[in-house]
Amino acid sequence: MVSFVLLLTALTPGQTTGEATAPLGAAVSAVGPQLDSISPAPTAQLYPIQDDLPSSDSVRGSPSATGPADAALNFPSLTWSRAAAAESSDAAAPAEPVEITAPFLATPAPPPVPPAPAAPPAPLPDRWWLMRELQGTALGAFFDDNRFFMTGWVEQSYTASTDKVTNGTITWNDQANKYLMQQAWFRVGRSVVTSGTTSPSFGFQLDVLTGSDYRFTLPRGLFNSQLYNSTGGQNLYGVDPIQEYVSMYVPTLFQGVEFRLGRLYTPWGVESLEAVSTPLLSRSYAFNWSPPFTHSGLAAYVTFNKEWSGVFMLANGNDVFFGDPSEELRFVGNLRWVQPGGRNTVTVATSLGRGTFNPAYATPPQQSTVALATEPFGRNNFNAFDLVYTHLFNTVLSYNMEAIYAYQNNVPQDALAVGSSNGFANWFSAAHYMFWTISPKWGSVVRFETFDDCQGQRTGFAGLYTSLTTGVQYHINKSMVIRPELRYDDNWLQKPFEGHHGIFTAASDLIIRW
Repeated sequence: MVSFVLLLTALTPGQTTGEATAPLGAAVSAVGPQLDSISPAPTAQLYPIQDDLPSSDSVRGSPSATGPADAALNFPSLTWSRAAAAESSDAAAPAEPVEITAPFLATPAPPPVPPAPAAPPAPLPDRWWLMRELQGTALGAFFDDNRFFMTGWVEQSYTASTDKVTNGTITWNDQANKYLMQQAWFRVGRSVVTSGTTSPSFGFQLDVLTGSDYRFTLPRGLFNSQLYNSTGGQNLYGVDPIQEYVSMYVPTLFQGVEFRLGRLYTPWGVESLEAVSTPLLSRSYAFNWSPPFTHSGLAAYVTFNKEWSGVFMLANGNDVFFGDPSEELRFVGNLRWVQPGGRNTVTVATSLGRGTFNPAYATPPQQSTVALATEPFGRNNFNAFDLVYTHLFNTVLSYNMEAIYAYQNNVPQDALAVGSSNGFANWFSAAHYMFWTISPKWGSVVRFETFDDCQGQRTGFAGLYTSLTTGVQYHINKSMVIRPELRYDDNWLQKPFEGHHGIFTAASDLIIRW
């Protein structure tokens, strides 16, 4: 239809070659209502370049059809010829043809490409009570200007148990029918700059744990004397500077690398040393008995791309502080893959060294505490391999699985509940977690685990442990959460729970963040 109108306009009297552009413009205006109703497409052309114009029905019928679609088909010009009327007396002489060449529609220039939007600034970390209260003050401005932060939390719990005194191999709420101030945590640091610059930045972090949980986290060579009191018993409460490091972030190396030097967390696992970062009050066997907790050394936290990242560390042992006579060089690290979109994540990790027990630095075989510093045969030289798999079913339901295998050679027979001819000890665990976000205030977790302490080197009791735990989290407000749980444990071979194969506990903690 458009082409027909343009042809008729080109044939109007007085038109000559070179004057076609203006009449064509008028013709376009004449059919303005039809063309104006079709807006230019801001996106790519919908029709391929071809010789035949699509039918008018196909253009109008497509919701994505646009006015410039005719021009997009790239028809460059229209040529028309007719015999001029002979006005002379010689009618037999053929008249010279008159040619009118007119552009059909000029191909519009592509719209300018808008500049790419600036990358959004990195999200600020959560501001808890103290940092919020400092906002608007001179001290708060000083903290913000220098990237300083200060925060912490308090975790207290009570565990009702079918045992009377101790919950045996259950940690870290190991005291039966007793209130515990498990963690009074203090953190101060200076963050590094991870976006918006190509220059390196420097930071530090110090974490100090006080409370009953210090008994599980103390490394060899750091404040170990506080574990015992003057009567030879164990002090239930103490302090552990659980993490301290200086750091440098280099944004131009790969897609960002942070170097850390100091005492650092073991870089794997579903659960955490921090109460605010672990899903349940009680810890799994996979977390407490299978791997180490901290390492002293130099680490690189590398982001290769959106899918691949890793941690690569040279450490002086498992749970050994700088300068302790038992330190040995080992490699600790992980490699993580995140599926585009984040539905699946896989992390493989290891703590790998000599893997042979060093008898020169063993404490006496009488184990009066489960604390690392006084475990009779320690964690220092065992090798561990870890696999964590995460799957997101949807925005409210997810699944985690952690599998660990560890071993140590040349372990003294006194450390083994089941003898081994060459002192070989090994253990493995598989823990499964199902997370369900019920609402912004409510969440739930189910954990099922099997842990085989084959020779009893870890817990003091050989055999296969099974454990089922279910718990909920209720967020009273942004800074307070309460976490009740029910748990049942069983050892099929031996009786680690005050002379029983199994134990049932009902526990809850309250966490207040400041």
